[in-house]
Amino acid sequence: MRFPFLLIFVLFLPALVALGHDMYLFFTNHVDDPVMLSSKDVEEGFKFSALGFIWTNYEPESYKAVAASMSQENWAILDFLLTIKAFFAGLVFAGIIILPLMLLGLFGIGPMAKENKAYSGKSMYKRK
Repeated sequence: MRFPFLLIFVLFLPALVALGHDMYLFFTNHVDDPVMLSSKDVEEGFKFSALGFIWTNYEPESYKAVAASMSQENWAILDFLLTIKAFFAGLVFAGIIILPLMLLGLFGIGPMAKENKAYSGKSMYKRK
């Protein structure tokens, strides 16, 4: 099996979507003229969105419902998790899946395993 680039791309999609969202917010809120964009604008205006910001901004009713239904101890844990930046959470998600697959690939198991050269192609039929 060939190296699964499509699998890796799909696993990185959440991080790419979060980065695209952050870039969209930056360009719509902080940049008047994209041609005249300076590094100072980027340093001052570009920020990664936290998971909590995305949740409260796009689905505030479900956020309020979950906050009302959870105990204080569980809410403290969830509140800490909601401070994680969405882009980095997407990278961690991809890493958690890709790293074990790569380790299994070293042992010849799974989708990232190298093909066995002894049994592929015409080389098996050639004898000297």
